[in-house]
Amino acid sequence: MTLATTTTSTLTNKKTKEVKVEFFHIDMIPDAMDKMNWSVAAKLMRHWFSISPAYAFTEQSKRAALKNDATNLPDAQVNSDIIKMSWAMQNGQVKKGVNELRRTWKSVRGIERLKFQISKGNINKNNEKTLGYSDSIRELDANAQVNIMKIGNKLDTINEWYGAMGNTTLKVCVRGRTNIIDNTFIVDKIGFYLKDSYDFVDDDGNPEPLGIWSKDRILDKKSSAFYMSTYLSGVWGVLVRNYSGFVPIFNSDFRRWQEKNNTGGDFIVLSDVLWMEALPKDKVIKL
Repeated sequence: MTLATTTTSTLTNKKTKEVKVEFFHIDMIPDAMDKMNWSVAAKLMRHWFSISPAYAFTEQSKRAALKNDATNLPDAQVNSDIIKMSWAMQNGQVKKGVNELRRTWKSVRGIERLKFQISKGNINKNNEKTLGYSDSIRELDANAQVNIMKIGNKLDTINEWYGAMGNTTLKVCVRGRTNIIDNTFIVDKIGFYLKDSYDFVDDDGNPEPLGIWSKDRILDKKSSAFYMSTYLSGVWGVLVRNYSGFVPIFNSDFRRWQEKNNTGGDFIVLSDVLWMEALPKDKVIKL
């Protein structure tokens, strides 16, 4: 809390009064996340602030980074240390998505993708091709990923998942080998992981609100809707009485931070891998 001094004048005297002014900067958001026990979300944002010099995705470079071979991205543009599937599986949407994708990954699209990944590989001394035996998530994403599912939407409840990942992509990769005798692929394991972009890009050029924040917390969606309607109506007294210290945050605030400080960098997020047994019906794939 900072004290600001203002002076009011009359014809007969001058009075000095102290007015409490609460300053809020966007680099305080990770501390607010910690206070709400959003430790994973806080780690992601602190990682963004730690990147120097500043780096910003455009809509085009963001799409390319998400789509293209992750092994070709600069290390500064990828983080695979923060998001763990053990944490993500506590979210109902992720758990449901894993269960569904486990049943459906071997679709027409999935088989086509599997064949494409196999075609890139080299035949080993056992006269077979293998996929998915790397420990690198970037290599797995590039060379063993076979299907995807979108997770989350902007209407979800505001919680740590929303603050950390929000809308993301659940992916499945395979570990196994080809059998040249009967032209099949033998599935050893299937692995689930998340891939996303941590960025402050306004998609389609539309300003994206990132919540109403204070030094201690974020408002829930009901309170946020009331705040914004009051804010846009210019009823400042209501905001001062009920929401002192709260500020609406937008993507543009992070872009201004980058311009001013030359720190803060957008990056691709990759989780670790949750390996599972393939269902019996999916253990042998006819190619």
